[in-house]
Amino acid sequence: MNAIAFLDHAAALEITLSATYEALAEKAEDNGLALELKRLQQEEGNHSRVIEAGKNYVRRAPDLFGKTIITEEELMAGLEATRSVLKDIRSGVVNFREALVIVHRLETELEKIHMATVMAVKDESLRNLFQQMAHDDRDHRLTLDEILQQLDRTDSGRPSA
Repeated sequence: MNAIAFLDHAAALEITLSATYEALAEKAEDNGLALELKRLQQEEGNHSRVIEAGKNYVRRAPDLFGKTIITEEELMAGLEATRSVLKDIRSGVVNFREALVIVHRLETELEKIHMATVMAVKDESLRNLFQQMAHDDRDHRLTLDEILQQLDRTDSGRPSA
């Protein structure tokens, strides 16, 4: 897959993940939690814009990107998984906690994709942008850990039905 197509799919993945966080924020019963999920939504939207900027680098200097380390199949599987969880959240097929667990797993995979992309980018400033996205994904995963722990503590205090 050429670099432009790779980045197009990567940007679509980030946009879909941003929409996923938005859908989760809409389902959140706690306002503070909804605000935190909106923050993650905005950061994923920023990732999409960084990737779009990367496409401009590729157009001007195609040799800045080496061969992609992530295969097209891996990238497309991540995009499809993200689209699937978004659809499931919107339709109510998965509950809020289940959706968070799935998104947590996706963030782990995205971190790997960004780190692999970092290794394939030859330009230092562009490499730094992808590295920052990987760090953001790690932070998102840690935020989701905290949210899940908070939900578990809240749920454990409720009487069983």
